[in-house]
Amino acid sequence: MCRLSGYHIMIVSKYLKTIIDFIKLELVCKKFGGNMEKFYFNPIPLNSKTIRYFPNIETLHFYNDDENFGNGFMINTKENEDSEVVLREFYRIIVWFNVDFETINRNKSRNIEFKNVTYTQNDRKKFGNNIPQTVISIGNDCFSGCSSLSSITIPLSVTSFGDRCFSGCINLNSITVPFGVTSIGNGCFYGCSNLISVNIPSNLTSINNFCFDGCSSLSSITIPLNVTSIGYMCFYKCNSLSSVIIPSSVKYIGEDSFPSNTVVYRSK
Repeated sequence: MCRLSGYHIMIVSKYLKTIIDFIKLELVCKKFGGNMEKFYFNPIPLNSKTIRYFPNIETLHFYNDDENFGNGFMINTKENEDSEVVLREFYRIIVWFNVDFETINRNKSRNIEFKNVTYTQNDRKKFGNNIPQTVISIGNDCFSGCSSLSSITIPLSVTSFGDRCFSGCINLNSITVPFGVTSIGNGCFYGCSNLISVNIPSNLTSINNFCFDGCSSLSSITIPLNVTSIGYMCFYKCNSLSSVIIPSSVKYIGEDSFPSNTVVYRSK
């Protein structure tokens, strides 16, 4: 029977969930001892005490916003006497939990990589209408009520639109939703009365409540084949929408999803 070597057990241990799991693994046999010393990154969330079990970390991963040892992203600034970790130098820091763009901008001179960035309404007011390429999601109400917005380019990195993020953009006339977007929030384009065309990506699986409600100039819409649900009042008051074809993939259509003058066809 083949036995795991020390190297192979390190590979396997990357899938463990807690520090207790790692400690117990090293107690199994002598060969597995010192496993945590082999890691140059932390495969699990750590705090100021458990980081001591991984003495050779060069790349520090932050998985949750409560893992920063009480010091935000000021990793090398000593604020607490018992926070030994803030005195350590890391070659690289990778942040996996959600942050706003302002946090990135504040730390742009440091070797920190942010994996989950939301462009918020506060960011938009501070940095403008051009969404940076590092953004993964557009936050709730980000462009809500932005009457000067007539067009916008969404970076390909974006995968989700928050609730009401473009609601009330009365001069927005067209928008292309990137291919990677899988989620569009409630009321996303609510009241965009001059919106004529929208390209919805094929990856989208649901069109949520009030999503296009009040888009009175919207004259056509193609619902992708992967969509399984159309929310409550989704296209309500889209009075220029004369007809729409619902793909067979759609299993749920909410109440008042379409205006009374729209002819709804079901594809087979």
